[in-house]
Amino acid sequence: MKSPILSNASRNNAYFGFALLALATSLLVAVVRVAPSVDSSLLFARSKLHRAKVSTGPLIAPSAQVEQDTTDYLGQTHTVDHADECLPIHIRDEGKISVLYLHCSENAYVHDGEAVEISEAFKVPASIARRYNFWRRIYSLWGKEQYVMHVAEYPEVVLEAFDGSRLGSDLGPVAREKQIKKVAKSERELYRKLLLAMHNSRAHEERFTPAMKRVAASMAHIKDPGKYLVAYQTLRLQRGQRDFIAGGLLTAPKYLPAIEKEFAAQDIPVEVTRLAFVESSFNLKAQSKVGASGVYQIMPATGKQYLKMFDGIDERNDPIKASRAAAKLLRLNYSLTGSWPLAITAYNHGVGGIRRATQAVHSRDIVDLINRYRGNQFGFASKNFYASFLGVLATLKDSNRIFPEVPTVQALVFTPVRLTKSTSMREVLRTYATSTTQIAELNPDIASSMLRSVRMLPAGYVIKVPPRAPAAALASESPRQGAKK
Repeated sequence: MKSPILSNASRNNAYFGFALLALATSLLVAVVRVAPSVDSSLLFARSKLHRAKVSTGPLIAPSAQVEQDTTDYLGQTHTVDHADECLPIHIRDEGKISVLYLHCSENAYVHDGEAVEISEAFKVPASIARRYNFWRRIYSLWGKEQYVMHVAEYPEVVLEAFDGSRLGSDLGPVAREKQIKKVAKSERELYRKLLLAMHNSRAHEERFTPAMKRVAASMAHIKDPGKYLVAYQTLRLQRGQRDFIAGGLLTAPKYLPAIEKEFAAQDIPVEVTRLAFVESSFNLKAQSKVGASGVYQIMPATGKQYLKMFDGIDERNDPIKASRAAAKLLRLNYSLTGSWPLAITAYNHGVGGIRRATQAVHSRDIVDLINRYRGNQFGFASKNFYASFLGVLATLKDSNRIFPEVPTVQALVFTPVRLTKSTSMREVLRTYATSTTQIAELNPDIASSMLRSVRMLPAGYVIKVPPRAPAAALASESPRQGAKK
């Protein structure tokens, strides 16, 4: 299902005349050299030394295109000025790629900054509510063919979005992404010029152009005096995740009841099981470039500590078995950090990194870490991990409304048995009156090559077989679901 996009108003073909803003070479050198991780107050102090002089006359727009887009945008906003949710508005087309603005009415803008209670265990404080709402939209509004251009340091500041859903189906995913990013790169440069002009003229915002005022309004809640310079330096693209979450909802219900039992055995809130959607969108085949695997993206070292990993078997790829390792790791994180926001963030950043962060800012509040910690490894992913988890949680809580196209999926029904001796796959199939297809569905940790080979499954390995399979000497007493190995 497509995201709701408002239709474009009639286009005015006459663009504003424009002149590029003259930039002092010394200012450009200073801006390029300042790292995004530097404290914003230091950014402001450094840039002030090289600040270009501002004329007393009207401010010249750096981009006629952005100004024209803003005019078209303002001509449409009256149709949604009372909406309680931010909505995308179609501005123009670049070939088959649509350029969109995200419009937040006054009500929606205020609402975005309010505290939210997702569940009794997980509440969104007002201090990160806007960040949370950005991720909620990434998971529920924007699809895989849509890319959002926003400010990394202030993720909720969305400048534009690009929709490539009209690109021909003959294009492969790589080619489609390349075309979208080509348009986005051009737009990004326009906004960099705009933001730099805004920074240079920040003492005279009354002379901002309409486009500058639109951007300034989206950043009104940010009090950092160097915010426009920070935005200039940290523009990034974020791909929409709605389609991936919908795909995960076709798989997750098969496993979640058993996974919830595993987490309950470790006394972990049931909501934390949904971390798999942040890690992999519950994609059974998810693998990372650094070796993480499975829906919980467990690294090899963690897998070897808690699970079975050998030729033909990788229990990281079984959501139920992997959840046991994830739960143990999260419980350890909690015992060392003292809170679930920190324990969840440590799942991404490492518990040692989180402990260093809390010591650096003298606080165990996740909000303080997000706003104040400047560790080199505490980058965009770590800083946004907890907010993205909250966004996923809210999306899944309302999944029936958000994903009406996803059919109801039933939980897998199976009998887990522990093999008492080394056993061939042929013997398993014969003894339990099952098929290779059924075994593959119930045991995604068994590689397809293993299913077809003559290699032996080891004694002690727990295999899931269809329910009501005949009892056999191959199996010992079926282990309790969630029991320790």
